Amino acid sequence: MAEIRRYLPGDETTLSILLRRTLLEVNALSCPKEEIDWLYDRYTPETVAQIAAENHTYVMTEKNAIVGTGTVTMTGERECEIIAAFLLPEAIGRGLGTQLFDALEADEWCREADRVWLTSSVNALDFYEKRGYVNPNGYRARGDDGLLTMEKRKNG
Repeated sequence: MAEIRRYLPGDETTLSILLRRTLLEVNALSCPKEEIDWLYDRYTPETVAQIAAENHTYVMTEKNAIVGTGTVTMTGERECEIIAAFLLPEAIGRGLGTQLFDALEADEWCREADRVWLTSSVNALDFYEKRGYVNPNGYRARGDDGLLTMEKRKNG
């Protein structure tokens, strides 16, 4: 079983490598190239550290090695987004995504939110749908921005 902890300064380089590697090896198979390029350029160690400083970033470890990460960010009153939720390619399919999302959804910002949302790659849609997320644009439809948005609403 993996362990999950909050981000610590010094994690940013390893997280940047994990994010970029997963984008290229997993997400690039089902996401528009422009989206992958934008995200790849975004997830530098400096940006990862900045995102972690402003939000709630979680780090998943197995045998003292980082194998996953995810961040919860507030996007409005009683609304939050889960961003940069990734596992190393070799960690996918072993139940670690469920463990990571249990921790992300247990974050105080998610617990207090009426709406939790995220953008998804095509290959992760089944995972999010099983967790109760739905696409507000219609079943597996991309929004006007070209992204697959998934959300979970509470309290109405």
